[in-house]
Amino acid sequence: MEKLSQTRAPIYEALEAFRKQRVVPFDVPGHKRGRGNPELAELLGEKCVGMDVKSMKPLDNLCHPISVIREAEELAAEAFGAAHAFLMVGGTTSAVQSMVLSTVKRGEKIILPRNVHRSVMGAMVLCGAIPVYVNPECDDRLGIPLGMSVKAVEKAILENPDAKAVLVNNPTYYGICSDLRSIVALAHAHGMLCLADEAHGTHFYFGDHLPASAMACGADMAAVSMHKSGGSLTQSSLLLTGPEVHEGYVRQIINLTQTTSGSYLLLSSLDISRRNLALRGKEIFEKVIRMAEYARSIKSVGTMPMGRKFAMETASMILISRSCRYIQEKSGLRGLKCMISCGMNMIFRSSLVILEIFLHIFPSEIARGISSALSVRFRKCGEDLGDQA
Repeated sequence: MEKLSQTRAPIYEALEAFRKQRVVPFDVPGHKRGRGNPELAELLGEKCVGMDVKSMKPLDNLCHPISVIREAEELAAEAFGAAHAFLMVGGTTSAVQSMVLSTVKRGEKIILPRNVHRSVMGAMVLCGAIPVYVNPECDDRLGIPLGMSVKAVEKAILENPDAKAVLVNNPTYYGICSDLRSIVALAHAHGMLCLADEAHGTHFYFGDHLPASAMACGADMAAVSMHKSGGSLTQSSLLLTGPEVHEGYVRQIINLTQTTSGSYLLLSSLDISRRNLALRGKEIFEKVIRMAEYARSIKSVGTMPMGRKFAMETASMILISRSCRYIQEKSGLRGLKCMISCGMNMIFRSSLVILEIFLHIFPSEIARGISSALSVRFRKCGEDLGDQA
């Protein structure tokens, strides 16, 4: 079998080919490509509702994929460094629950941090597993929970040698990562699986200066929320597995709770977003890192003492008040018109500052040309406004 290229998007390509066939629908969905619900078509667009179709032979079947969905899953597994990947249309909640249900049964223990997502709790209710909680430490300054320490995990494992798995948030809701590689090694050394909730960690797979991903650390399963930082539509997700996890068994568990009417809008968004990340992900997140580092370098943002912040806000209000009074005296404008004129004046002045930031982040000849042209334009608008005043 010929190896697929990451430039491909099999589900999207199949949908495009099907759309060009102009097949007349006599089955579900009932909106009939928008003709049966014009308001929906106006809201979402004809192309969008035209691609909202049911499972059929040319488009494969999510419950038992053998063609384009299967190919999309193989491409996702390759892009994320996993043995297998499953496309999920029930959100990462569905992926997390399938991960837990595949690992533990009634009466079996699973070690996990106290600050897990509610989907983990729901999975334990469904399967009857027994949680062994590890309380994460807190950052006193920020007031947020941190990750699980290796020492705390080791203690829980030694006290519960019959546990079947360890679940780790990678990262937490606040972006805190545990030493996942060490926890994976520790779990495997005691015959346990290691699961990762990577709802907020899609970008870890596409960056050289980011925390290690679950698959890179050797985790057995990971729920990856593609719609959060991967660019796909809300409610679309991936479930990744390592080489020691039985693909067929996991598929059976997924089919217990996942819909039999998988949305092709969600599936194609996963397919297209995976392609985008595989081809341009490192470049995209490298740019995001540079922007974040620049934002952190501005010491006054987010770290300003309350007294200083209050003083600056007060000064801003005084400035606005004086600007309004000046415009009233010079132009005779009153009320709303005066406020609008004053606001436009301040917008033009702020735009010059924004241009300076833009030029700092993108220091290229093109950026300098754009910045220079816009700067002249903004200054001209400001002068015109001053003349009118």
